[in-house]
Amino acid sequence: MKHNLNVIGKNVAKFRRQRGWTQEELAARLQLLGWNVTGQFLANIETGRCVVTDAQILFFSEAFRISAEDLFPLKSQSLNGMA
Repeated sequence: MKHNLNVIGKNVAKFRRQRGWTQEELAARLQLLGWNVTGQFLANIETGRCVVTDAQILFFSEAFRISAEDLFPLKSQSLNGMA
C-alpha cells in the first residue's frame, strides 16, 4: 500500500502564489522565522517529492499567518490521493 507522505505541498504552493511570493521569497521569510530552507527545497515540498515534518508545517502556518489545519486538503481530497 502506497501512501502520499506529503499532502500539504499543493496548498503550500497555492498560498504562496496567492501572496505573490516566489519560492525564494517564501524561503527568506521562513529563514527569518528560524528555518534554514532554500527555494529548491520548497520546490520539492510543493511538488510532493519530499516529506514535510510537523515542525515545518508550523513554520508554514506562521509564515502564511494561517492555521496549520488550513494547509491540509479537504478530507475527501486527501483520501483520494492515497492508494
